[in-house]
Amino acid sequence: MLYSHTSVISLTALLGLALGKQTKQSSTYQSYGAEYAVDGNRGTYLHQDKCTHTGGGDTNPWWRVDLLTVYSITSVRIHNRGKDHVGDFSNRLRDVTVTVGLTESDVNTPCGVFAGPGTASQLVVIDCPTSPQGRFVKISKTSEYLSLCEVDVFGVSV
Repeated sequence: MLYSHTSVISLTALLGLALGKQTKQSSTYQSYGAEYAVDGNRGTYLHQDKCTHTGGGDTNPWWRVDLLTVYSITSVRIHNRGKDHVGDFSNRLRDVTVTVGLTESDVNTPCGVFAGPGTASQLVVIDCPTSPQGRFVKISKTSEYLSLCEVDVFGVSV
């Protein structure tokens, strides 16, 4: 006797959501704008690979991406700055909070945190255990200088 069994499995793939999307940051040091965190370049040499960098004196720096539609956010990956010709400033990535929101003015739903300090060229993975829903994802800290070489946001369609 010959038996046959067919199963259909439905998988919802996690989507890389931030690449090429519109970004903003609280301030900009020289020409290291917010858009460099979603340009697809995963290099970590600030001056050659073009990472973001907020300005001096900005003691509550933040970076934000507009995903253009609402997703359940499952994790955020940050490619930290590496060593370069001016030294190693990777330890500035510390006490980082990731929040999610439905509107640009209300990006306050907690996603996850990274206590740090970061290390040179570190890939920081911040899981969002509650999978908050939102269109905007914000990375912030409460001390000077936020520099991000690439940011990947993962989630599923709502």
